[in-house]
Amino acid sequence: MLIRNLRLLHYISPVRFDKRGVFQHEFDSNYKVVEKTISFLPNCHHYVVVPPKHTIPDDRENVTFIKYSFSRDLLANRSYFDGVTFRNLFDFRYMDFDFVFCHQPEMLYNILVSFNDKRYGQNMNRFLFFHWVDCTQSRASSAIPPAYMRQLEAINMCDNVFFHTDIASDWLGKNYRNQQSTEFNHQFVKDKTQTFPISADKLPNSEPFDIKYDNVLVFNHRWAKSTGVNRMMEYMEGLDDYKVWATDYQAPKEYVASNLNRGQYRHLLENSLGSMSFVDSYATWNLSIQDGLSVDKPVLVYDQPAMRKVVGDDYPLFFKTKDEFHTQVKKLKEMNNFTWEIPKHDSQFAYNIIKSMSNILNKPRKHIPKDANNWLYCILNGIRFKHDIAKQVQPNLQLNSVWQYIRRYLLEIGINDNTNSPFVSYSIPDDIREDIEKMVKDVDLELRPMTIKQKTFTKKHEWF
Repeated sequence: MLIRNLRLLHYISPVRFDKRGVFQHEFDSNYKVVEKTISFLPNCHHYVVVPPKHTIPDDRENVTFIKYSFSRDLLANRSYFDGVTFRNLFDFRYMDFDFVFCHQPEMLYNILVSFNDKRYGQNMNRFLFFHWVDCTQSRASSAIPPAYMRQLEAINMCDNVFFHTDIASDWLGKNYRNQQSTEFNHQFVKDKTQTFPISADKLPNSEPFDIKYDNVLVFNHRWAKSTGVNRMMEYMEGLDDYKVWATDYQAPKEYVASNLNRGQYRHLLENSLGSMSFVDSYATWNLSIQDGLSVDKPVLVYDQPAMRKVVGDDYPLFFKTKDEFHTQVKKLKEMNNFTWEIPKHDSQFAYNIIKSMSNILNKPRKHIPKDANNWLYCILNGIRFKHDIAKQVQPNLQLNSVWQYIRRYLLEIGINDNTNSPFVSYSIPDDIREDIEKMVKDVDLELRPMTIKQKTFTKKHEWF
């Protein structure tokens, strides 16, 4: 099914900022998922809530950036929400959201309450995207308050929950090893689950620089306990002829600890023996192990369930023990023509998104909303903007939740919405115009002269 005419709100989960507070979208794996969903749905309008300081290119007519001050602290982003500011970002006399794509599950309740304050959201579908699952293994410290109840709350309120793999929700169940006030209905979560496996972005052209070392093994992960650095250091013992190059500049200096641009990073991968992954506990997905494979270089991967989802069960370079790792490393010098085809993750992700949206949109309609024909009559007579139509049909109401159901009906019968405009703007396709004329032939509505200038928009328009 072609998904078109819809308006989507993306509430992102920004985790990468530079020292000036500028959002580093190009290095933020969470934001890459947002961009992928935008690319999967080119015939929709996308409202993206972004930090005030960012450098995301603003050159797409069907994308509107809405600035909101997220916390720069990773933990606080899961709890901090400025509801007063947030709800004032949106004017539902002119705007509509058919879906909200929430990339910070803990915030879904806050978003819905903010919309409810404006009598909005009753007919808005909700998709959750889990970039992490809260459990003991994923928290950096035992002092961090558990958040899994907030995540389960959001699952209860959403239409579909997207995990990177179908096994990611197993980590939620690990929170229930001890007796507590609730039980975990894993089947309920599974029934709502779709997956969003993602492919790594294509690397730019190689940018040569002096690597200085021979027999380089690339550790292209964050320098953190969760990425297996302790096991990596242990397993490298006895391999003195090899040099570990860590791409995280916070790594110890003996591991090079470089901060390369993407072109230099590709050059490093291409001129190394290979890269390696030691993620050995909590994980739901991994992009870094795909980078080396994308330039036909071997990647040694600690055998972990989520990594098998990324590269496939029959991948030949898994290891578990230190001896197995040493054996694999010593084979790398002979792997001059190593290739491995990564599954088409983005294609599967796009299919799952579109199928899930189609299943919702194809549910049978219960009844035709009151005043729907009056709206059609206005559109047929050239009154296109939501605000202007409402002024004609319901002049004494500032905002009415019924409008959301009228919109869903209009889209179902084939009315177009100009998704290159941030403001709802309807039109009737030529192939159904005659049918619409028959539907409204008995409408008794006296159209008043337009007294309010219609909304216009260019990319130079400052959005709030």
